[in-house]
Amino acid sequence: MEKYFEWLTFEWLMINLEWVVGGMLFSLLILLFFPLLLTLEFRKLSKKEDT
Repeated sequence: MEKYFEWLTFEWLMINLEWVVGGMLFSLLILLFFPLLLTLEFRKLSKKEDT
């Protein structure tokens, strides 16, 4: 198992920190987008039921 992560060192992390943080922010945006989308869809459904 150890041979699969030989490249993952502290030095590698410091060199690629911008990409790591960028990937984490992108993932966070995706995770926050879906609940927002679901909220908008449920609002549309509740308005259809009211009319």
